[in-house]
Amino acid sequence: MPRATSYICERSAEYALVPKLAHALRQKFEWVTPIYPWISREGSNISLELHEVKSFKVLGLYARRPKLYSSNDQNIKVKISEQIVYSAQKSLELGIPAVAGCPLARNFFDLGSCDDFLWINMSKISIDDIDLVIELGPDHKASEAFDKFLIPTCDEIASLVEASSELFNIESFIRAIKEIKMAGTGYDSYIPMAFMGGYKPVYFLVGELKC
Repeated sequence: MPRATSYICERSAEYALVPKLAHALRQKFEWVTPIYPWISREGSNISLELHEVKSFKVLGLYARRPKLYSSNDQNIKVKISEQIVYSAQKSLELGIPAVAGCPLARNFFDLGSCDDFLWINMSKISIDDIDLVIELGPDHKASEAFDKFLIPTCDEIASLVEASSELFNIESFIRAIKEIKMAGTGYDSYIPMAFMGGYKPVYFLVGELKC
């Protein structure tokens, strides 16, 4: 049997995931800003100056691609790769809750109106789960064996952020994402060129709870 593969990249999956998750978070928090940070942009001097007085919580989103064996395959496979496991572990260690998400769509046309997603609590994923593949049937249901990893709806992700006690400012956030990136690429210290390449999550900067 051929290897399961996808028809989209992670960035295309993000375009479907980010609006859904941002909407859910905005029901609970005063402001929510999703960013895809570059050190020379979000970490620039002007950014540090503009944001130095604000504190916020952070959520990391790791986009996953829906994978199929063939065009006739009615099941969707979602893989948890090594890089995101190590990145998410460092993220959690630094006080940033992390989730993975996958739009459950089998082609471009379904993706455009997708309202069904798989959400994974990365705090439940260990190094023993590297290359774990979650398979969902035509009804988009996974085996009960995967329940311990899954978050039933994106509305419940807001509770992960709410429970996090860590507050960041712009400088501590930039330091944290450098560490997370290096953990995912296997480096012990920050290397600018390594930060520019490879896979990066989307981060949601989150304000105070609504009254």
